[in-house]
Amino acid sequence: MRLASSFLPVILAAFTPVSILGKALFLEEFQGTDNPLSQWHLSKKEKYADQPIEVSSSRVPGSPDESSLLLKEAMKHYGLATFFDEAQDFTDQALVFQYEVKMEEPLQCGGAYMKLLGEGAVAAPDALDNETPYVIMFGPDKCGATNKVHFILRHQNPITGEWEEKHAQGVPAVKTDKKSHLYTLVIRPDNTFEILIDNVVEKKGSLLTDMDPPVNPPEMIDDPTDSKPQDWVDEAKIPDPTASKPEDWDEDAPATIPDMDVSKPEGWLDDAPEMVPDPEASKPEDWDEEEDGAWEAPLVLNPACEEGPGCGEWKRPTKPNPAYKGKWFAPLIDNPAYKGVWAPRQVPNPSFFRDEHPHNIPSLAGVAIEVWTTNRGLRFDSIYLGKDPAHAAAHATRTWKVKYDAELAEEEAAIQANKMEAAKGLQAKARLFVEEGIRQAKKQPLAAFTSALALLISFLYLLRPKGGKKEEREEEGKEETKGEEEEKEGEEEEEEDEDEDEEDEEDEEEEEEEVQEGRRSTRGRKKAE
Repeated sequence: MRLASSFLPVILAAFTPVSILGKALFLEEFQGTDNPLSQWHLSKKEKYADQPIEVSSSRVPGSPDESSLLLKEAMKHYGLATFFDEAQDFTDQALVFQYEVKMEEPLQCGGAYMKLLGEGAVAAPDALDNETPYVIMFGPDKCGATNKVHFILRHQNPITGEWEEKHAQGVPAVKTDKKSHLYTLVIRPDNTFEILIDNVVEKKGSLLTDMDPPVNPPEMIDDPTDSKPQDWVDEAKIPDPTASKPEDWDEDAPATIPDMDVSKPEGWLDDAPEMVPDPEASKPEDWDEEEDGAWEAPLVLNPACEEGPGCGEWKRPTKPNPAYKGKWFAPLIDNPAYKGVWAPRQVPNPSFFRDEHPHNIPSLAGVAIEVWTTNRGLRFDSIYLGKDPAHAAAHATRTWKVKYDAELAEEEAAIQANKMEAAKGLQAKARLFVEEGIRQAKKQPLAAFTSALALLISFLYLLRPKGGKKEEREEEGKEETKGEEEEKEGEEEEEEDEDEDEEDEEDEEEEEEEVQEGRRSTRGRKKAE
């Protein structure tokens, strides 16, 4: 058994070396030799002439040495195949086939599927074409209304020896972006199958129930020699031959009639034209009647028609005719001669067989790529064929997953860089706005101060605590009550102050009287002396 290339474990620093010997029946990673395509045979058929194929860098972030098979140009047919050292038998065993696809531009129209070939599929290694028989075709295909991950099994009828394509139904759509994507097909000995994309199951099915046409043909079929008798009656209903048209049924009555309840509006101008020459128009100065003919003013709506109810010929509106019945038809009745829906009689299918184990496919001898694409830059990598789904998944985790995570990180970094660039633009605009504000402030400081103060007040107002309407009313009530109490306290204090002032005035008057009394006493004593 040949492994198409040795396992190269270094994709990124996180890549863990593993041994796949004894696990993968076939593994092609397009690395490790001077001529990675040495085991592949390019078709020499005319339609594939000069097909531009190369092995080159996969452009995986952080791993410039990672390489893959590249179909370089658009609008080309590509055909190449590689063959195993010995045919691989999958009788009563699982089959796992997976590979990576990476597109340098989003897929518009083209195939990226692969074919597993049986023994003797081609007369010569370089004789592959689109008619080369295959056992399984699997992988993405998108063009027009088609957008699916194909899983087609060619199955042989043991009675007739004919091969027929069985298409899996309900398959997933293709990943059309530019990242590395992993496509996996698993067929198990219980006839179940799975289609995975990026190690996630997208479709589960059964070879016995989910293929079209079915793997097993019907036991009974239509008799190809049977035909419908000439006197066979297909009509379940017929017009009642005993029915007749009622005497009062008028087929000629119109569907609508004039509405006699409507009359012409007063002031309607019957003789006034709806369009009149524009009175404001004048003949252009350069109008030459000998060359241009007689000049006529353009027509405009008649102002009299717009001002009044209308002008021109008045026509009475119509309404549905209550007497209208339309064409009469006889009612339908059950046809006494009706024999039912004719179908050919059923006969045993001479090609009938029952295959309870369609998972037992023919031995596989090789892998082929035979596609046509309108896109350039289609890459294939890590082509894996084995019998252990768990090992295939682990291998994908160590290879494809590392690439995919690196591509996601690169994509996220680009998104963040764009955001930062946009933020820088906003910062620059904000800086210009501030600088312009400072410049204007220097020219008109008072206006700038007023504007800044207004902005500050507005900002503080927006930051104020906000409650519900009920709380606002309670707060307002508290404020009013508090105001009334303060006002009452103020009035009481004023009254107390007035009382104190009156007492002070009385004390001053008493003191003044005492002083006067003292002065009188003094004058009296002096006079006595």
